[in-house]
Amino acid sequence: MIHRVNIQAFIYTKIPYPSFLLLKRAVTRGGFWQPVSGGIEHNEHPTQTVRREIYEEAGIIKVEAIIDLHHSFIFQAIKNNIPMKMKDICFGVEVKNIPSVRISDELEIYKWCSEEEDLTYLKWEPNQTALKKLCSIIYS
Repeated sequence: MIHRVNIQAFIYTKIPYPSFLLLKRAVTRGGFWQPVSGGIEHNEHPTQTVRREIYEEAGIIKVEAIIDLHHSFIFQAIKNNIPMKMKDICFGVEVKNIPSVRISDELEIYKWCSEEEDLTYLKWEPNQTALKKLCSIIYS
């Protein structure tokens, strides 16, 4: 049984050159780099969650496109001291130019990276796979 469904949103721009936004979680929340992520709320469509989470975590409102990467994965995690089975659904989110970013207090820092740099920061293979899928779409 899946206890929680989340989205992951890889925000990117092609202008002035291809760049991808990564966020570093606060140490108290794991201290790892990831794309925008968050739980889908009751009766919320995943793309609504994408828009809500990119605003909450990065302060970004205007997006050009949301791309379903047709990639999801299941993993075990502890949330509020409770072991949970979670599912993440992955999206690409195109923004025009590199927008200003205002990170939430769940995060320490953000960074715009190339695909290669992103892959060195992403800790888990399912995240790397999602980024590669996004890149295959935007570079085709």
